[in-house]
Amino acid sequence: FNVLFSLRGDFDVIKVVVFPVVGVIFMGIAMVGAVKFWPYVISDIILPRIPQKNASAKVSSSDEALFVIMFALLIVYGTITHFLGTHLWGCFIAGMSFACVKPLHHPHHVWVKQT
Repeated sequence: FNVLFSLRGDFDVIKVVVFPVVGVIFMGIAMVGAVKFWPYVISDIILPRIPQKNASAKVSSSDEALFVIMFALLIVYGTITHFLGTHLWGCFIAGMSFACVKPLHHPHHVWVKQT
């Protein structure tokens, strides 16, 4: 769409060519992170270190921590891609970053329960 928007006025190489290329590179790096980095860091490093709440708590402390991580990554990726053209790209990438976190589909259930 950047090319179509550039047809109405001056052609800005940075906005039409460079930003989308940087966005594609960022998406590639985020995809590798979604498969290799985030599942390991979240499941094996961060969540085991979270102190557990009372067993009768409605939401566990690890679910709360996972929700905070998801929301923080949503804001960070959305902000980065906002400057590259659209925040929606970052929102999509942030959501996909939790697709491989074990147990599978658990981050989705945490997101639905918390929002």
